Amino acid sequence: MSVRVGLMGFGRIGRNVFRAVYGREDIEIVAINEIADIHAMEYLLRFDSLRGRFEQPIRILDDALYAGGKQIQVLHHREPGEIPWYEHGVDVVVEATGKYRARHELQKHLDQGADRVILSTPPTDDIDHLHIRGVTADVIDRSNRIISCGSSTANATALMVKVLDDAFGIEEGSFTSVHAYTADQSLTDVPSPGDLRRSRAAMQNIVPQTTWTDEAIEQLFPHLAGRFKGMKLNVPVPGVSCTDLTVQMKKPVEASVINEVFRSAADSVHAPYLAFTDQPIVSSDISDHPASCVFDSLATLVTDGVLLKVLGWYEQGGGISHRIVELVAQLGPKSPVGGERKNS
Repeated sequence: MSVRVGLMGFGRIGRNVFRAVYGREDIEIVAINEIADIHAMEYLLRFDSLRGRFEQPIRILDDALYAGGKQIQVLHHREPGEIPWYEHGVDVVVEATGKYRARHELQKHLDQGADRVILSTPPTDDIDHLHIRGVTADVIDRSNRIISCGSSTANATALMVKVLDDAFGIEEGSFTSVHAYTADQSLTDVPSPGDLRRSRAAMQNIVPQTTWTDEAIEQLFPHLAGRFKGMKLNVPVPGVSCTDLTVQMKKPVEASVINEVFRSAADSVHAPYLAFTDQPIVSSDISDHPASCVFDSLATLVTDGVLLKVLGWYEQGGGISHRIVELVAQLGPKSPVGGERKNS
């Protein structure tokens, strides 16, 4: 029995999830909720400036999209509580609007018939579970019904921290995410409420921003609470970002040893969400890469034996979309908490 998925939002993450699900027999997208016009949805799925063309046949008729021999109902509600997921037999809702949601908002998806909700952004308050593949436990308790996959930056950064902390131990650290520009930035200088820097033109500036990822690291690695901070720099580059991570190690290390540990981890315990490269890559080489983090071994630096700098690349919205799909498959088609699935 396949898992029936409802997509809330059909922007960058939603379309990436659609592409990752297409052709799978264990997951079926049965409904998409998106306020945009259905013709615009089909067009942006078919022609993607970053991913290229979606070559599989897709058509629209009335309020439905047809792909892979299936009808996918398209809805146009604005808020979670307005969407009747029970009418479509939805098991898992992927909340992919890019909005930062609180628990009481996400609960409305469950009230409308979904068994689980997966959030593609950081939560704004306490939810049931933060799930980072390779960092948190693989087994998810059935009582966890509202789950966040964090962010692309959190997935990449946490993976590198996990490998280093397990192998050598970390005393403290900081990071800078050199981050691709985002959809909520403007191409020209326009006022941005509450954030003057964000009011500047995305394609003409390096824009310093705050990040939630350091909070996630402190949550995932309690011994680093108060000892790990970070920021991001939004730069005029599309699609691909990198984490520049600096940590003080508990014991002396060498660059060659660090690289071999990451190579081994990428080939075994952290495959396929961690990848390794010893090639002189640049950002465009990571486009469409499914890993959460591509460790760049040529960038590893060690100072005085204990001060370490490493670099990890990731596609913004790419790797995390694959992690969402993997989580959907893991959760399965029904939950004892939510009861039997209601088929339309």
